[in-house]
Amino acid sequence: MLKFIHLRELYMRIFLLVAVLFLGLAGAYSTFLTKQISNYAIQEVDAVTIVKLGRFKTNLEQTIQRLKLSGLLLYQERNIGYWLNGISQDSYLDHAADSVLTDYIATERLVQDVYLFNFSTRSVLSARSGRIPFETFPDQEFLQALKGQSKVAVTINKQWMNGRDELVYTLPNDAVNQTSHGIMFIVLNRKQLSDELLLSNNEFESKLLIVDRDQSILLGGDPSSFLDDFRKWLSGDYPDRGQWKAGGEEWGIQSAEIEMEGWKLYLLSPQSVWKSKLFALNLRVLSYFFLMVLLLLVVLYWLSKRNFKPFTELLQKIGRYNGNLTKDTDKSSWRPPGHDFMMIHSGIDHLVNRVEEQARNIKESSPIVKDALLRQWLLSDFIGPSMRNDLTRTVKLMLDEPFWLAVLRIENYSAFCEKYDFSSRKLMKFALSNIVEEVVSSSGFLVEVSDLGGDHIVLILGESQESPDKNHQEAYFAVLEEAREQAIRWIGLESSIGLSGPLIPLENMYEAYGRTVELSKLSFLTGVSQVYTEDLKSELSAHPYGELDPEQTFELIQALRMRDKDSVHRLLEKLFNRLQNLPVEECHLQLIQLLYTLSKSFKPIVTSDGMVGIKRELEQFNSLMDLQQWLERLLLGGIEQAEARGKQKEDIFAEVLEYIGNQLHNAMLTVEDIAEHISLSPNHLRLIFKERFLISISDYILECRIHKVKELLVQTNWSITEICSQSGFQSKSHFFTAFKKATGLTPSQYREREGTS
Repeated sequence: MLKFIHLRELYMRIFLLVAVLFLGLAGAYSTFLTKQISNYAIQEVDAVTIVKLGRFKTNLEQTIQRLKLSGLLLYQERNIGYWLNGISQDSYLDHAADSVLTDYIATERLVQDVYLFNFSTRSVLSARSGRIPFETFPDQEFLQALKGQSKVAVTINKQWMNGRDELVYTLPNDAVNQTSHGIMFIVLNRKQLSDELLLSNNEFESKLLIVDRDQSILLGGDPSSFLDDFRKWLSGDYPDRGQWKAGGEEWGIQSAEIEMEGWKLYLLSPQSVWKSKLFALNLRVLSYFFLMVLLLLVVLYWLSKRNFKPFTELLQKIGRYNGNLTKDTDKSSWRPPGHDFMMIHSGIDHLVNRVEEQARNIKESSPIVKDALLRQWLLSDFIGPSMRNDLTRTVKLMLDEPFWLAVLRIENYSAFCEKYDFSSRKLMKFALSNIVEEVVSSSGFLVEVSDLGGDHIVLILGESQESPDKNHQEAYFAVLEEAREQAIRWIGLESSIGLSGPLIPLENMYEAYGRTVELSKLSFLTGVSQVYTEDLKSELSAHPYGELDPEQTFELIQALRMRDKDSVHRLLEKLFNRLQNLPVEECHLQLIQLLYTLSKSFKPIVTSDGMVGIKRELEQFNSLMDLQQWLERLLLGGIEQAEARGKQKEDIFAEVLEYIGNQLHNAMLTVEDIAEHISLSPNHLRLIFKERFLISISDYILECRIHKVKELLVQTNWSITEICSQSGFQSKSHFFTAFKKATGLTPSQYREREGTS
């Protein structure tokens, strides 16, 4: 047998170690289990005994109460009262009282006899023996003791009568406000009481004893050595319950008070009966338990040999790679405890450290990760502590100091899209980003550039520690103007730039980003491409244009998006009929505002030089009809251009997917926003997207957000609240519901599972 035990083998050492541990735990657990079973059995026996004792107590109290009531009724019977109070002998009264006693004995099976004592007539009337003079009464000792008592109480107690102990119910005459000439004794049948009250349903061989105030046993058995031992136990300082040994047997004792008589009811249960059953039960439990342990050890040996034996080769490889094994280290050499596991542990730790270091380097140095962080920051309404830490490690800016936001918007973006396809546009915007970053950096400022898609790129400007103190607004204005000119020089892109004021690190970046985008669009009003600030916007706002009818403008824009030429013609007729009723100057202002609104909402509508170009174009027309025809040709031409672009579906899909990816953090992203970005109607976009990808665009956005949440849960230590905000969900409830429906797990459960795996 010993030849099969190879202690130098890893699997054998593991098996023996686990087996010893398992046997120790099994032994401890089996001991604990048997003890718990024993305690539970004792508690159950005690509970059953208490219930049984309570049932006996209730039955005894009811029986005694019934006997007392029947005795009182007998005592108050008219003929009995006359006989007890009689002062002379009366045969008729003797017969009447004897009849009453005979009837009472016949109906009360727990009553052995009834005695009436009349001290005036010196006679006794017995239910079984009839009238007896005092001189011939069999128990003269009892009679003399009764005469010597000055007062007899109403009670049930034990009396020595007729040569034996009897249980007697005593009723003196003065108990009912009569003369004390007579006393009634009701002798109870102790054997019948014991058989009926105490020995019924005695399946556990228990003993029930009733003890009075004087520690005298009233009911419960004949005199024996057992009762003598119990009397000795009662005479000492004893508890109401506990253990008692007598006659080689251990008894469990429970007691209950019979308050109406001042008695105690004792229930004595032999312990040997249930202890033998409990021992047999524990023996069976232990036998089955250790049989199961033996089977588990066999399975454990097989699993250990199968799973751990291949570790020998793995250990040799790890040792060779780490230089920890020499040629002298073979199967027969002794190894210190834990040597194999130390080699595995150190080898895996080394591998994990290298992988984590590579992942950390990739995460910290990758431009893709940095660009994603910048997009999340710009499109978020708040920045959490985890995201702030990631930004601090990734970007060059000092987030504890104020910074500026700039948006560089490409002019005439519709023509730019017609000239370049999607891939070429990305390359051109990448080149534009590099030019701007180089110009700003060479001026001594820190800058981060992010492409959020669409017609612009975003610059985050900060002051470097080496840059001199100067007016930052003017410095940034000059640097950005130079960057704009360099972009025209090298890649031929005309642009206008919006520059925000100083921002604090915790400010709402999404709101600041929106304001800066609006600044970059001021060139449409002025017709001049330059850098625009909040001050310039305030100057332009001092001369607002007239307001349009929102309902008519909205209907026209919807018709353009639906590419409904008939509706466009009809709505223009309606609009120009209204304009005919306005003064010339007011009409010009309304037309300028209309074209401006159409240009913002429908990108194929292109006007040159912004507001200045619109004014110049309007001056060429002599009548409102000519202007209407020109505008109709312009709008219908834009629809035809959009329809022509609709044929390039793959290019549109690429731009749609990029726009969705860049705007995932925006909780307000809608299909209408995407359709406006690519100049298509929302319904047409939904139709072609569903045909191409077999999924609705809303479901696709939700899938992208769920995928983004999974990445952030695994790759970052951000809180669930931050991830919810950065993934574009409008509320936590929607976030949790959508994620649970998609994965079957909560975000915390998914992070724990993926982190463990």
